[in-house]
Amino acid sequence: TKMMMKFIGNKIPFNQLLIRQYSNEVSNVRNTFKAIDSRKTFLMDSYTKLWRENEIVLFAHHNNLLSTENENLRKSFKKVNEKNQDNLIEFRKLKGSIFKYFLRASVHKDPASKAAFRLIKRKNIKHPLENLLKGPTAAIIIKNLDPASVKEVSKILSKQKEKLFILGGKVGDEYMNINDIELFKNLKSLPELRSELIGLLTMASGGGVVRTLESASTVLSATLESHKNELEKGEVKEEEK
Repeated sequence: TKMMMKFIGNKIPFNQLLIRQYSNEVSNVRNTFKAIDSRKTFLMDSYTKLWRENEIVLFAHHNNLLSTENENLRKSFKKVNEKNQDNLIEFRKLKGSIFKYFLRASVHKDPASKAAFRLIKRKNIKHPLENLLKGPTAAIIIKNLDPASVKEVSKILSKQKEKLFILGGKVGDEYMNINDIELFKNLKSLPELRSELIGLLTMASGGGVVRTLESASTVLSATLESHKNELEKGEVKEEEK
């Protein structure tokens, strides 16, 4: 508690305390490329948490958004979140150069470490999405893999027109461009697909599948019975001789 009060007294936001706590969970002793308490290490740890704990991360280019426009965006996302609290959406501006480095280092368990830096240099690692980080870029972060949430995001961003638009991003384990995302947002959600599958199986179990199985067993039984009769007739003829 004293340590926390000391940080707060030094005007370090509480969310930074949480990120630093997260960073310390990576390993007991960290050998970071930049100082452990530096701004760059803090951002790297923040981006690591963002990337690994959310199913969808969309990159959007923003062009001279006014403070009032930023506020309206956050209010719009807040309204969506109030309707669907199980899958919250967050809008966050990125430090492009640091996030690009993070993407390259994300294959390492601790992207902020010296070991991750050496890995990037040794293997000359590039990331498929890093070209999207040209110019002012924001991340739209969605917790769960839900097409409907992406559709809501598209509706909100469409009002901004050329001032804010999606370029691509991560959806589950896939890296998608804008065309892929347009297709994804119109898909049905997993609960909807499960419900349809259950409905189909229920209908089938009440009709076609059961009748097919019963028909197959009846045919098999008749075939075996016929074969048995033929064998018995053959045995009778042999005895008569």
